[in-house]
Amino acid sequence: MFLAVVDAGELAQAGDRVGRTPAALSMTLKQLESELGGPLFEGERKIRLSPLGIYVRAHAQRAIAEYDSAVAHMLRYASGALGTAKVAAVPSAATRLLPRVIGQMRRQYPQVRVDLRDIDSAAVGSAVASGAVDFGVATLPEPLPGILAEPLFADRFVLVCPARHSLTKLGRDVRWKDIDAAEFIANGLCARFNVPEVAALVEGSLLTVRNTTSLLTFVEQGFGVTILPALAVPAADGLAILPLADQSAARSLELLTRRGETLSPASQALLGLTRTAAAELALAWS
Repeated sequence: MFLAVVDAGELAQAGDRVGRTPAALSMTLKQLESELGGPLFEGERKIRLSPLGIYVRAHAQRAIAEYDSAVAHMLRYASGALGTAKVAAVPSAATRLLPRVIGQMRRQYPQVRVDLRDIDSAAVGSAVASGAVDFGVATLPEPLPGILAEPLFADRFVLVCPARHSLTKLGRDVRWKDIDAAEFIANGLCARFNVPEVAALVEGSLLTVRNTTSLLTFVEQGFGVTILPALAVPAADGLAILPLADQSAARSLELLTRRGETLSPASQALLGLTRTAAAELALAWS
């Protein structure tokens, strides 16, 4: 009210602005002067500020500006426009799914910081459970206590072979019996299959490569063929990506969150965009 009187230059006009009578304003100012121990204005008309009034005005204006700024930042944080979102994802999701998600996040919320960890599924689960990240994208081999796993995307396995391999001439989806165990390159994901044919391929394999980048290099250089989730295989001139006839050959990418915990607005926004991007990708690949 003090600043309203200063801005208006008189009690009557200030009273109209703040919805108080001049008498009520005058009483409020007297109470403030009593608390401060000195007059805020020179004379009774409240037109010219005293030295104390000048000092109080400067501090009051700064306090109001800081309050307005704080409220504005709180509102922006609540809307998801400010803050930090921390996510962990398996490498295939980090390279093929999350770039479009984070790109959309930057367009909608340019001041939100995103912290992305590119780690394996077990590490993603641990990071979510410990609170090191807000949510994760991974495939859990078994449920984790306190972790909610929401199916996000069915990532079908494909056969990956050299671009000029004989399997590229089949003219149909590849069956397990089409694959020669002697040239099959096993990898860490093969253990997820409870399929006798895959077990036989792994048993007969003469080479196992666990790192996806190295695995694809071996395939491209003609060491053999392998199977991988489609999301894990980038397009490359030296590789052919062929569909498998076994429709059950898929892994479920899951959205991992801590059960019963509310995410920050920024993380909620990033999680929502992740759901949308996964749905769009699933539709494009269906």
